[in-house]
Amino acid sequence: MAHETIAEFLRRNGVSFQLYRLSGSEAATVESAARSIGCDPAMIVKNVVFVGSVGPVVVLCSGDRSVDRSKLSQVLGERVRLATREEVERLTGYAAGGVPPFCHREGVRVLADTGVTRFEEVVTSGGSSDTLIRLRTDDLIRLSGAAVHDVSKAP
Repeated sequence: MAHETIAEFLRRNGVSFQLYRLSGSEAATVESAARSIGCDPAMIVKNVVFVGSVGPVVVLCSGDRSVDRSKLSQVLGERVRLATREEVERLTGYAAGGVPPFCHREGVRVLADTGVTRFEEVVTSGGSSDTLIRLRTDDLIRLSGAAVHDVSKAP
């Protein structure tokens, strides 16, 4: 199971975390996931996959924001597009809707939107569409190797 791989990765790196298992309806949206675990939807970090000639890029974005492709393209120095469901799995090793912020296949770059850093702790995918992990934001940024940039649209 992918969530076991992620949990083991976090333990090996000495990270304190909490793992949540959700039902299908609880995991359907940011709002329903946040409601089911009792957190602000903004604390849910979405891991959105884009592709371009620079290769795959996973963008970590707060649940109350969306990725601004023009800002992202400017940071990367090229135009990018949202990956298809098939590309997501082939490029990252995880199915769409369950991509974690780390433990991807080699060659995947990670960027975090500055909005993610508003919180001391965040909740993000645990490697499958029905798992979430809560961890310190500092650990999220460090273990994902994410460069932090303003690449989102605020609500």
